[in-house]
Amino acid sequence: MQRARRGALLILVVICSTSVLSACGSAGSASQPGSSISPAPPAATLAQDLSGLDRLVVRRSDAFPQNHIHFTFPAAVTVTDVARVRMVARALLTLPAMPKGIHCPIDLGIVYQLTFFRGGQALPAISIRATGCQQVSGLGIMRWVARSPGFWRTLGLAMGLAQPGYAAFRGSGPAS
Repeated sequence: MQRARRGALLILVVICSTSVLSACGSAGSASQPGSSISPAPPAATLAQDLSGLDRLVVRRSDAFPQNHIHFTFPAAVTVTDVARVRMVARALLTLPAMPKGIHCPIDLGIVYQLTFFRGGQALPAISIRATGCQQVSGLGIMRWVARSPGFWRTLGLAMGLAQPGYAAFRGSGPAS
């Protein structure tokens, strides 16, 4: 029964994601019908010129604020040290693909949206779920952070966090 619910939820998420992505098109974009130019895959866009990346904005959202999860850093952090920005981009690009058929722990709805900038131009956002399966979306294939705990440390160091590990990004509950 639980597997059927997860399957139905996954289908709903895919349908909603597809609808949102379809609505994101704009007049004159390369993906318009009749255009012979296809947009670059998201991972290729990020990797295209790592040396050109110069800023990173990290935003946290909490789908369930009633859980009262606490964090030791603000919900939005801007990283302007170019070496740190590029370090995070490289770490993202080396994350493994999300395996199929795994069972995930509970997802508390904590999501980090990473937006890299090249010049003044924002690249497509990358989303990382800090709980549950710790999926990374926005890089083409779904990637996985859960077996790469060094990623959280890399991101935390880039953001200047005093304790840059996974625990900082997961947050702590009122009784923790």
